[in-house]
Amino acid sequence: MKSEYLRIDTARQPLNQTGFTLLEVMVAVAIMAMVLITLLGLKNRSMNDVMLAKHITVATMLAKRMMVENTAAEPDVSPEEEGPFPEPEYKDYTWKKTIVPTPIPQIMELHVAVLWKEGTRDEMVEIVNYE
Repeated sequence: MKSEYLRIDTARQPLNQTGFTLLEVMVAVAIMAMVLITLLGLKNRSMNDVMLAKHITVATMLAKRMMVENTAAEPDVSPEEEGPFPEPEYKDYTWKKTIVPTPIPQIMELHVAVLWKEGTRDEMVEIVNYE
């Protein structure tokens, strides 16, 4: 009985090997890291934009409320007033009312501004009405 041996030649390997080299893996990880950092920055910016939009919406509603309260009341003698809102949920907002005369004596220009701090910036929403 003749025994046959299987000879494996380890010196020869096919040229089209499957798998990735260490350099290819490092490049892929670097690209993924840059993409993730960019996405995190966009997420933070988006959250800041949402908060600013919320503050603008609240300030606009407060300014409209102040405008309605001031047009329904008798005209004040003081041309300029300001103060905080009485509600605790609006403690970060302040209002400023200014009455400016126009060339027509029967019509007055009423400015209502709502101010708040957005980080280190001062922000404001202003509504103008003619009475």
